[in-house]
Amino acid sequence: MANEQTLHEFVVLDVETTGLEPAKGDEVIEIAAQKIRGHDKIGEMVTLVKPSKPMSAEAASFHAKNGLTEELLNKEGRPVEEVIPELVDFIGQAGIIAHNAEFDIGFINVHLAKLGLPPLKNQVIDTLAIARRYLIIPSYKLSSVAAYLKVEQPSAHRALVDVETTREVFFKLVERARAKK
Repeated sequence: MANEQTLHEFVVLDVETTGLEPAKGDEVIEIAAQKIRGHDKIGEMVTLVKPSKPMSAEAASFHAKNGLTEELLNKEGRPVEEVIPELVDFIGQAGIIAHNAEFDIGFINVHLAKLGLPPLKNQVIDTLAIARRYLIIPSYKLSSVAAYLKVEQPSAHRALVDVETTREVFFKLVERARAKK
């Protein structure tokens, strides 16, 4: 019975990071995940992650515009060793929905490897790939896809806002895909 429920549950995921390359030491600094069943949110996890080293000036400047400062991360962030296993437990067997999923899951899997844990093997739905298949627009970044589909995005580059935007973009893309059949 639980397995049947899991098939209809997805976790919409987003991470904010100190850079673009986890193999070169860039780290996750914020994670948001919403568990959905159909269109209903049935769970949520949002947490700041304390970086193990100072952010680059470029990353600090980029994130400061959205309120993610080193001071905030050091004060309220939790160690990645706690957060990543908690995230894996939260996701469970649910499918994962993310925009540019390879990026988000890549970071999580690098952290899992550092902790000696297996990588995520969940089904993944990438809204970036779906948008490229069904839309012809100049840019496929989340804010551009959201604007094209008339999904409100009050700001970008904070994990929870991006999760909520990705969730709504996913629903709109599914509608569009069904209409094309």
